[in-house]
Amino acid sequence: MEQSEKEIGIKDRNKDYNDIEEIIIEGEEELLNSSLHSKSVYPMKQLKIDKTFYTIFELKRKFDKQPPIIILDSDFQRKDVWKIQQKRELIESVLMGLPLPIFYFNEDKKGRLVVIDGRQRLTALFEYIGNKFELKNLKIMSQYNGKKFQDLDPIMKTKIEDYQIFSYIIQPPTPDTVKFDIFDRVNRGGTQLNKQEIRNALYQGNATRVLERLSKTESFENVTEKVFKRDTRMKDKYIISRFIAYYLYFNNKLKITIKEKEENYHYQGDIDELLGITMEYLNKIEKEELLEIEETIIRSFEQSIFYLGINAFRLVEMKGERVIKRYPININIFEIVSYGMTKLPYQEERLREKIKISIQNLKESSEFQKTLRTSRDNISNVEKRYYMMMEIVEEVNLLY
Repeated sequence: MEQSEKEIGIKDRNKDYNDIEEIIIEGEEELLNSSLHSKSVYPMKQLKIDKTFYTIFELKRKFDKQPPIIILDSDFQRKDVWKIQQKRELIESVLMGLPLPIFYFNEDKKGRLVVIDGRQRLTALFEYIGNKFELKNLKIMSQYNGKKFQDLDPIMKTKIEDYQIFSYIIQPPTPDTVKFDIFDRVNRGGTQLNKQEIRNALYQGNATRVLERLSKTESFENVTEKVFKRDTRMKDKYIISRFIAYYLYFNNKLKITIKEKEENYHYQGDIDELLGITMEYLNKIEKEELLEIEETIIRSFEQSIFYLGINAFRLVEMKGERVIKRYPININIFEIVSYGMTKLPYQEERLREKIKISIQNLKESSEFQKTLRTSRDNISNVEKRYYMMMEIVEEVNLLY
C-alpha cells in the first residue's frame, strides 16, 4: 500500500538519491563541467598574467601583514596536508639551491594574492622560518639535521630568506571564465576543482562567510532534509549563491561600471559572470545590508518549508495526494521557488493550500519543465521561470 508524503520517514523518502555516497542535484552540469571544454574565445585584452620572482622573505612579510596580503587558507584547497618529512625535504632543496616548481597566484581587486598552486610549499617554508619544526633525516644536507631555522648560521638563514621563487600572477580584469581554465590546468594532477570551489578561493570575504553561515542554518537543513551534510564539494553553497544572485538581479541590486558610469547589470546567460558579480557585491556592501540579505534568505527557506514542505525544490510524481517518485533537488527550482518566497506573505495559513497547489502545478507544467531540460541558464529560460513565478506571486498577493 502506498504511503502519503507525511507517512514516509526521512530515510525511506531519501533512499533513491540521498543515501548514496555523492550528493546529486539536478542541473549541476554547469558546476561540474570544466570551462576548458567551452568554445569561448577570450580577447587578449582581458587576459592579464604577470611573471615575477619573489624572495621567500618578501612573501613571508606579505603573509605576516595585518590584514595579510598572501592568502594561504583557501577552502578550495582540498589536497592532503604535507607530511613533516615532505616539508623537511623541501627546506633541504632550498638549502641546496635547487629550483622549485612554478607558483601560481590570483590577485584580487584589493591587491591580495590568493595561492592557486603552491600552498603546501609556502606553508612549509613559512613554518620553518617560524621555527615550527626542525630538520631530520636529511640525506644530502645531513649536517643540518636537528636544526630549526633559528639554529642555522647567518649565511644559511640568508640563503633561505633570499631564495627566489618564480611566480605567475593572474591579475584583474581577467574574467572568471579564464581563471577557471587556469585553475583547472594547474590543478589537473589531483581531483578536478569545480567552479564553486574556485569561486570560494577567488572571492574570500563576506561573500564566502555568508554562504558558509547560510548553508549551516536550521532552515536550510530542514528544507533540504540535510542532504548536504555529507557534501564535500560546496554544492550547498553553489545553489545558495545562485539564489542570492537571482534575488539581487531581479531586484536591480547588481551594478557594473561601463565607461566610468554605473549601470544596472543585464544578465546575458553567462552564469559564471553573474555569480562572480554577486560575490563581489556581497564583499563590498555594508554590514547592515549584508545582514538584511542574509535574513531574507533565511526567511525564504522558512517560507518554503511552511508552504511547500520537503518537496519544495524537487520534481515529484504524484498519484492523487500520494508521492510516487521524488527526484533530486533541482537547482533551477531551488532558485526560482526561493525567490518567489521572498515576495509572498509570511507564513499565512489561509494561503497555504493555494500556494502549494499553484507551485505544484507550475512544476508539473510542460512549459516550465521545458526550461529545465536544455540551456537552463540562458536568458530566455531564466526569464520564463521568473515571469511564471511572478504570476503566482501576483495572484496570491491579490488574495492577501
